[in-house]
Amino acid sequence: MPLLSRVSVLAAKIETTAGTAETLAGADGAFNVFDAKITPEVTMEEREGQGGFDMLSQIAGGRRGKATFRTNLQWDGTATEPAWAETFFPACGWVKSGQVYYPKSEAPGSNVKTLTIAHYVNGTRHLLSGCVGTFKVTLRAGMPAYIEWDFTGVWGGKTDATILAPTYPTDLNLRWSGGVGQWNNVDLFASQAVIDAGNVITMREDPSSSSGYLCGIVTNRYPKVTVDPEKTTVASQDRWGYWLSSAEYALELHCNGPTNSMLQFDAPKAQVIKIDYADREKLAIDNIEFACNKNSSTQDQSLYVTFTAAS
Repeated sequence: MPLLSRVSVLAAKIETTAGTAETLAGADGAFNVFDAKITPEVTMEEREGQGGFDMLSQIAGGRRGKATFRTNLQWDGTATEPAWAETFFPACGWVKSGQVYYPKSEAPGSNVKTLTIAHYVNGTRHLLSGCVGTFKVTLRAGMPAYIEWDFTGVWGGKTDATILAPTYPTDLNLRWSGGVGQWNNVDLFASQAVIDAGNVITMREDPSSSSGYLCGIVTNRYPKVTVDPEKTTVASQDRWGYWLSSAEYALELHCNGPTNSMLQFDAPKAQVIKIDYADREKLAIDNIEFACNKNSSTQDQSLYVTFTAAS
Protein backbone atom coordinates (compact mmCIF):
# COMPACT_ATOMS: atom_id res chain seq x y z
CA MET A 1 0.00 0.00 0.00
CA PRO A 2 1.55 3.35 -0.98
CA LEU A 3 2.05 6.03 1.66
CA LEU A 4 1.07 9.63 0.97
CA SER A 5 3.51 12.33 2.08
CA ARG A 6 0.75 14.94 2.35
CA VAL A 7 -0.90 12.88 5.09
CA SER A 8 1.55 13.97 7.75
CA VAL A 9 1.79 15.71 11.12
CA LEU A 10 4.78 17.10 13.00
CA ALA A 11 4.59 17.01 16.79
CA ALA A 12 6.99 18.40 19.39
CA LYS A 13 7.05 18.49 23.19
CA ILE A 14 9.45 20.00 25.74
CA GLU A 15 11.28 17.26 27.63
CA THR A 16 11.14 17.09 31.42
CA THR A 17 14.62 15.54 31.43
CA ALA A 18 17.00 16.48 28.62
CA GLY A 19 17.40 13.53 26.27
CA THR A 20 14.52 11.49 27.68
CA ALA A 21 11.84 11.15 25.01
CA GLU A 22 8.34 12.32 25.85
CA THR A 23 5.11 10.56 24.87
CA LEU A 24 3.42 12.63 22.17
CA ALA A 25 -0.29 13.29 21.83
CA GLY A 26 -2.52 15.28 19.50
CA ALA A 27 -2.08 18.51 21.46
CA ASP A 28 1.68 18.33 20.75
CA GLY A 29 1.04 18.69 17.03
CA ALA A 30 -1.01 21.90 17.22
CA PHE A 31 1.21 23.84 14.81
CA ASN A 32 0.70 24.82 11.18
CA VAL A 33 3.94 23.40 9.81
CA PHE A 34 5.27 23.40 6.25
CA ASP A 35 7.96 21.30 4.51
CA ALA A 36 8.53 19.10 7.57
CA LYS A 37 11.22 16.45 7.36
CA ILE A 38 13.23 14.34 9.79
CA THR A 39 16.49 13.06 8.35
CA PRO A 40 18.61 10.43 10.15
CA GLU A 41 22.35 11.04 10.29
CA VAL A 42 23.92 7.67 11.08
CA THR A 43 27.68 7.21 10.88
CA MET A 44 28.53 4.09 8.85
CA GLU A 45 32.00 2.57 9.29
CA GLU A 46 33.47 0.93 6.20
CA ARG A 47 35.51 -2.30 6.56
CA GLU A 48 37.86 -3.61 3.90
CA GLY A 49 37.88 -7.33 3.27
CA GLN A 50 41.14 -9.31 2.86
CA GLY A 51 42.35 -11.11 -0.23
CA GLY A 52 40.75 -8.80 -2.77
CA PHE A 53 38.77 -5.63 -3.34
CA ASP A 54 35.54 -6.86 -1.74
CA MET A 55 34.17 -5.02 1.29
CA LEU A 56 32.77 -6.40 4.52
CA SER A 57 29.46 -5.19 5.87
CA GLN A 58 29.49 -1.68 7.28
CA ILE A 59 28.74 -1.03 10.96
CA ALA A 60 26.18 1.58 12.01
CA GLY A 61 27.73 3.91 14.58
CA GLY A 62 26.48 7.17 16.15
CA ARG A 63 22.79 7.78 15.54
CA ARG A 64 21.59 11.36 15.36
CA GLY A 65 19.20 13.22 13.11
CA LYS A 66 17.80 16.55 11.96
CA ALA A 67 14.28 17.94 11.92
CA THR A 68 13.65 20.82 9.54
CA PHE A 69 10.38 22.64 8.97
CA ARG A 70 8.84 26.07 8.57
CA THR A 71 6.14 27.95 10.49
CA ASN A 72 4.48 31.29 9.95
CA LEU A 73 4.43 33.96 12.64
CA GLN A 74 0.86 33.20 13.69
CA TRP A 75 -0.49 35.01 16.75
CA ASP A 76 -3.85 36.20 18.00
CA GLY A 77 -2.42 39.33 19.64
CA THR A 78 -3.31 38.30 23.21
CA ALA A 79 -1.14 38.02 26.32
CA THR A 80 -0.70 34.31 25.59
CA GLU A 81 2.20 33.57 23.26
CA PRO A 82 1.54 31.15 20.39
CA ALA A 83 2.41 27.45 20.75
CA TRP A 84 5.23 27.63 18.20
CA ALA A 85 7.01 30.28 20.31
CA GLU A 86 6.40 28.52 23.64
CA THR A 87 7.72 25.23 22.26
CA PHE A 88 10.50 25.97 19.78
CA PHE A 89 12.20 29.11 21.16
CA PRO A 90 13.27 27.49 24.50
CA ALA A 91 14.88 24.60 22.59
CA CYS A 92 16.89 27.19 20.64
CA GLY A 93 18.09 28.73 23.90
CA TRP A 94 15.60 31.62 23.84
CA VAL A 95 13.87 31.93 27.21
CA LYS A 96 10.74 33.93 28.03
CA SER A 97 10.68 36.78 30.53
CA GLY A 98 7.26 38.40 30.55
CA GLN A 99 6.43 38.58 26.84
CA VAL A 100 10.06 38.88 25.74
CA TYR A 101 12.23 35.97 24.57
CA TYR A 102 15.95 36.44 25.24
CA PRO A 103 18.78 34.12 24.12
CA LYS A 104 20.45 32.46 27.12
CA SER A 105 24.07 31.34 27.48
CA GLU A 106 23.07 28.17 29.33
CA ALA A 107 22.94 24.39 28.98
CA PRO A 108 19.53 22.68 28.92
CA GLY A 109 17.96 22.66 32.36
CA SER A 110 15.50 24.90 34.18
CA ASN A 111 15.44 27.57 31.45
CA VAL A 112 16.81 26.25 28.14
CA LYS A 113 15.01 23.09 27.02
CA THR A 114 15.26 20.08 24.72
CA LEU A 115 12.46 18.64 22.58
CA THR A 116 11.07 15.33 21.49
CA ILE A 117 10.07 15.75 17.84
CA ALA A 118 8.23 13.25 15.65
CA HIS A 119 7.06 13.35 12.07
CA TYR A 120 4.02 11.15 11.41
CA VAL A 121 3.65 10.20 7.75
CA ASN A 122 0.55 8.22 6.77
CA GLY A 123 0.91 5.45 9.37
CA THR A 124 4.63 5.73 10.13
CA ARG A 125 6.62 7.79 12.62
CA HIS A 126 10.18 9.18 12.53
CA LEU A 127 11.37 10.16 16.01
CA LEU A 128 14.06 12.40 17.52
CA SER A 129 14.74 13.16 21.18
CA GLY A 130 17.04 15.56 23.01
CA CYS A 131 16.64 18.12 20.23
CA VAL A 132 18.05 21.63 20.28
CA GLY A 133 18.11 23.96 17.32
CA THR A 134 18.54 27.23 15.55
CA PHE A 135 16.29 29.30 13.30
CA LYS A 136 16.04 31.93 10.59
CA VAL A 137 13.21 34.45 10.35
CA THR A 138 12.35 35.89 6.94
CA LEU A 139 10.45 39.16 6.76
CA ARG A 140 9.21 40.26 3.33
CA ALA A 141 7.61 43.67 2.90
CA GLY A 142 3.83 43.27 2.88
CA MET A 143 4.02 39.46 2.95
CA PRO A 144 3.46 36.85 5.69
CA ALA A 145 6.59 36.37 7.81
CA TYR A 146 7.94 32.87 8.47
CA ILE A 147 10.56 30.99 10.49
CA GLU A 148 12.73 28.13 9.25
CA TRP A 149 13.62 25.81 12.14
CA ASP A 150 16.58 23.39 12.17
CA PHE A 151 16.78 20.97 15.12
CA THR A 152 19.39 18.30 15.86
CA GLY A 153 18.80 15.39 18.23
CA VAL A 154 19.07 11.67 18.88
CA TRP A 155 17.64 9.46 16.14
CA GLY A 156 14.91 7.28 17.64
CA GLY A 157 14.13 5.23 14.53
CA LYS A 158 11.13 4.69 12.29
CA THR A 159 8.08 2.78 13.47
CA ASP A 160 4.50 2.23 12.42
CA ALA A 161 2.20 4.58 14.32
CA THR A 162 -1.28 6.05 14.04
CA ILE A 163 -1.18 9.62 12.83
CA LEU A 164 -2.11 12.26 15.41
CA ALA A 165 -5.21 14.44 15.09
CA PRO A 166 -4.35 17.90 16.49
CA THR A 167 -6.63 20.92 16.71
CA TYR A 168 -4.77 23.42 14.58
CA PRO A 169 -4.50 27.15 15.36
CA THR A 170 -6.58 29.52 13.27
CA ASP A 171 -4.71 32.75 14.08
CA LEU A 172 -3.79 34.93 11.12
CA ASN A 173 -0.22 35.14 9.88
CA LEU A 174 1.60 38.34 10.78
CA ARG A 175 2.97 40.37 7.86
CA TRP A 176 5.94 42.69 7.73
CA SER A 177 3.76 45.73 7.33
CA GLY A 178 2.42 48.59 9.39
CA GLY A 179 5.40 48.43 11.75
CA VAL A 180 8.95 49.72 12.00
CA GLY A 181 12.08 48.84 10.05
CA GLN A 182 14.86 51.12 11.29
CA TRP A 183 18.58 51.29 12.05
CA ASN A 184 19.81 54.21 14.13
CA ASN A 185 16.25 55.62 13.92
CA VAL A 186 16.45 55.89 10.12
CA ASP A 187 13.80 54.05 8.08
CA LEU A 188 15.02 51.10 6.01
CA PHE A 189 12.93 50.91 2.84
CA ALA A 190 13.70 47.24 2.29
CA SER A 191 12.05 44.36 0.48
CA GLN A 192 13.36 41.71 2.87
CA ALA A 193 15.15 41.09 6.14
CA VAL A 194 16.54 37.74 7.32
CA ILE A 195 17.23 37.22 11.02
CA ASP A 196 19.63 34.33 11.74
CA ALA A 197 19.82 33.12 15.36
CA GLY A 198 23.32 31.79 14.61
CA ASN A 199 23.32 28.93 17.15
CA VAL A 200 26.15 26.39 17.14
CA ILE A 201 24.85 22.90 17.98
CA THR A 202 26.93 20.09 19.50
CA MET A 203 25.75 16.59 20.34
CA ARG A 204 26.66 15.29 23.80
CA GLU A 205 28.22 11.83 23.48
CA ASP A 206 26.97 9.08 25.79
CA PRO A 207 28.48 5.57 25.51
CA SER A 208 25.76 4.18 27.80
CA SER A 209 23.14 4.98 25.15
CA SER A 210 22.53 2.72 22.13
CA SER A 211 22.59 5.82 19.93
CA GLY A 212 25.94 7.01 21.30
CA TYR A 213 24.41 10.37 22.26
CA LEU A 214 22.49 11.88 25.16
CA CYS A 215 21.09 15.09 23.65
CA GLY A 216 22.03 18.25 21.81
CA ILE A 217 23.36 21.44 23.35
CA VAL A 218 23.81 25.01 22.09
CA THR A 219 27.51 25.79 22.64
CA ASN A 220 27.79 29.18 20.95
CA ARG A 221 25.71 31.86 19.26
CA TYR A 222 26.34 34.74 16.86
CA PRO A 223 23.07 36.26 15.59
CA LYS A 224 23.14 38.26 12.37
CA VAL A 225 20.62 40.13 10.23
CA THR A 226 20.73 40.78 6.49
CA VAL A 227 18.59 43.48 4.89
CA ASP A 228 18.36 45.17 1.48
CA PRO A 229 17.26 48.81 1.99
CA GLU A 230 17.16 51.46 -0.70
CA LYS A 231 20.45 53.32 -1.05
CA THR A 232 20.59 56.72 0.67
CA THR A 233 22.86 59.74 0.52
CA VAL A 234 25.67 60.01 3.03
CA ALA A 235 23.85 62.95 4.61
CA SER A 236 20.76 60.80 5.20
CA GLN A 237 22.66 57.83 6.64
CA ASP A 238 26.39 57.23 6.27
CA ARG A 239 26.18 53.42 6.25
CA TRP A 240 29.52 52.96 4.49
CA GLY A 241 31.24 55.30 6.92
CA TYR A 242 29.65 53.55 9.91
CA TRP A 243 30.91 50.25 8.50
CA LEU A 244 34.53 51.41 8.61
CA SER A 245 34.17 53.13 11.99
CA SER A 246 32.67 49.99 13.66
CA ALA A 247 29.64 51.98 14.81
CA GLU A 248 26.84 50.17 16.64
CA TYR A 249 23.22 51.34 16.59
CA ALA A 250 19.82 49.90 17.43
CA LEU A 251 18.13 47.79 14.73
CA GLU A 252 14.35 47.43 15.02
CA LEU A 253 12.12 45.20 12.88
CA HIS A 254 8.42 45.17 13.81
CA CYS A 255 5.41 43.23 12.55
CA ASN A 256 2.00 44.64 13.41
CA GLY A 257 -0.46 42.07 14.70
CA PRO A 258 -4.24 42.01 15.25
CA THR A 259 -5.69 45.36 16.42
CA ASN A 260 -2.76 47.18 18.07
CA SER A 261 -0.60 44.18 19.04
CA MET A 262 2.97 43.87 17.77
CA LEU A 263 5.78 41.35 17.41
CA GLN A 264 9.21 42.94 17.20
CA PHE A 265 12.84 41.90 16.81
CA ASP A 266 15.42 44.18 18.42
CA ALA A 267 19.21 44.24 18.21
CA PRO A 268 20.40 47.11 20.46
CA LYS A 269 23.99 47.03 19.14
CA ALA A 270 23.75 46.14 15.44
CA GLN A 271 27.00 46.69 13.51
CA VAL A 272 27.46 46.71 9.74
CA ILE A 273 30.02 43.96 8.97
CA LYS A 274 29.41 43.67 5.24
CA ILE A 275 27.87 46.03 2.69
CA ASP A 276 27.61 46.10 -1.08
CA TYR A 277 25.45 47.95 -3.55
CA ALA A 278 23.10 46.44 -6.10
CA ASP A 279 19.75 47.20 -7.68
CA ARG A 280 16.22 45.93 -7.24
CA GLU A 281 14.28 46.39 -10.47
CA LYS A 282 16.58 49.33 -11.31
CA LEU A 283 16.21 50.82 -7.83
CA ALA A 284 19.60 51.33 -6.15
CA ILE A 285 19.93 49.36 -2.90
CA ASP A 286 22.50 48.44 -0.25
CA ASN A 287 22.88 44.78 0.69
CA ILE A 288 23.81 44.96 4.37
CA GLU A 289 24.81 42.29 6.89
CA PHE A 290 24.55 43.30 10.55
CA ALA A 291 26.22 41.56 13.47
CA CYS A 292 24.09 41.62 16.61
CA ASN A 293 26.68 42.44 19.27
CA LYS A 294 26.65 42.43 23.07
CA ASN A 295 24.35 45.07 24.55
CA SER A 296 27.00 47.02 26.50
CA SER A 297 27.47 45.29 29.87
CA THR A 298 24.16 43.41 29.67
CA GLN A 299 24.50 39.71 28.92
CA ASP A 300 22.19 37.79 26.57
CA GLN A 301 20.46 40.75 24.91
CA SER A 302 22.25 40.88 21.57
CA LEU A 303 18.93 40.07 19.85
CA TYR A 304 15.50 39.44 21.31
CA VAL A 305 11.83 39.20 20.33
CA THR A 306 8.94 40.93 22.09
CA PHE A 307 5.24 40.10 21.92
CA THR A 308 3.26 43.23 22.78
CA ALA A 309 -0.35 42.22 23.36
CA ALA A 310 -3.30 44.29 22.22
CA SER A 311 -4.46 46.76 24.87
